[in-house]
Amino acid sequence: MSLHCKSTHCLNKSVNRRVNIFILDENIEQCARYHCDQHGGKMVLESTQILCTALNKIGFETPYRSTHVKHPSVLWVEQPHDNFLWLVESTSALNREFCWRHERDKDHASIKVLREIEGIKFDSAGLTPFPQAMPDIYKVEDDAVSAYRAFYIGDKSRFASWKKRETPQWFLQGLKELSKSALAAAY
Repeated sequence: MSLHCKSTHCLNKSVNRRVNIFILDENIEQCARYHCDQHGGKMVLESTQILCTALNKIGFETPYRSTHVKHPSVLWVEQPHDNFLWLVESTSALNREFCWRHERDKDHASIKVLREIEGIKFDSAGLTPFPQAMPDIYKVEDDAVSAYRAFYIGDKSRFASWKKRETPQWFLQGLKELSKSALAAAY
């Protein structure tokens, strides 16, 4: 069970930073559109790293070295093949969105690695519930979309922007509610 990449771009070094999969909508294309500009290329790379790490852990050899081997997103992807396939599709959608926003004709560099690994198959058992890799205050039982939206509003609003897309309504509404609760707490 081996997959090799001889090019130098594949010698990705493990870095000490957080990774995640932001489940901002159940529809994969809409989910990609909801990602802020700052997460465009970053999430294509992180998702590919997560996919490679999961494959490395279950015995395949991939172009990227493993990172965050115990992260909930990695553990989720390495389970049934359906979770792996969902993230492959999501990464492709994030890449299309990244190219559209930046008016690029060329894919993100990580897509070359994604194309090398996307055909790998292992046990399938159906899509399992998405992990919620975030502080507990944002978690919503059995509702990863609501949880990740709350996490985006509460943790990413200091930098999140959408220049070529309208800011998602759920994000604007969440900021309004956050403002109201902050004002109420001040009085």
